[in-house]
Amino acid sequence: MNGKHKINIFSLIIFSLFFFQNIVAFGALKDTDVDGLTDEAEITVYQTDPALPDTDGDGTDDGQEVLDGTDPLDSGSSSLQALSKEDPGLLGSSEKFAWYLGRASGILAFILLTGVVVFGLIISSRAFTKFIPGATAYETHRFISFLALGTVVLHFSSFFFDAFMKMKVVEALVPFVLTRSFPTTLGFNMGISVALGIIAFYCILILVFTSEFRSKIPPKVWRAIHYISAGAYFLFVLHGFMSGTDSETWWMRMLYITSLTLVFVLVLVRILSRNFIPAVRAWYKEKT
Repeated sequence: MNGKHKINIFSLIIFSLFFFQNIVAFGALKDTDVDGLTDEAEITVYQTDPALPDTDGDGTDDGQEVLDGTDPLDSGSSSLQALSKEDPGLLGSSEKFAWYLGRASGILAFILLTGVVVFGLIISSRAFTKFIPGATAYETHRFISFLALGTVVLHFSSFFFDAFMKMKVVEALVPFVLTRSFPTTLGFNMGISVALGIIAFYCILILVFTSEFRSKIPPKVWRAIHYISAGAYFLFVLHGFMSGTDSETWWMRMLYITSLTLVFVLVLVRILSRNFIPAVRAWYKEKT
């Protein structure tokens, strides 16, 4: 066999391999039903029918369902089906209204109770008298207290009508009565986390009503009672963090951190303005 024949045979082999490769590639890319998915992918990956563009018959091609993230084998799962469903509106479906109301009122109550503590510290601190008149701070503190109290009542009352929690009145008012087989979103015991909130609620009630009748209570007794505000604050922070469905979100955690930081700074300012700074001034006067 001369060199020319060898070259022709070699060329024929190369051509055959190239032709076979393209045949294989064409087979792999074949899309019989023209739905955007290759026949091989439909059989091996999606288990759809390579001869039918819409396997589940929901009006959306299999390839489009894969792109939309819906199930090409489920006729009830498609973008068209989702569009045809009734719009639940801003507050969601009616059966979830109580749940959303409970969550929203809980977050609002946390913000308002933080405001109550903040203005309470402003009133008791001498550092802010030049910026916020005492009467204004007191009336703001009083107004937010009643608003927060009403929001807390709305918060736990909404769960009486929630189909998932099915909370009873006694479970909402007596600590450690509530028991549920499921934990909170963060994995805490539901009964304990709710009990902390109930105790905090009673502490707030005591603080609000003793403030209303302050003129009839001896000053020392009133001050002693008002010291439970610190415990009430930490109880409702713990309750919110442990029980809150939104406690796993970054924005809710930022809200907790902001509240704790603000209260810590104001407590520090109160201590300095009432004890440390006057002592320094007295010492300075003695030296001069």
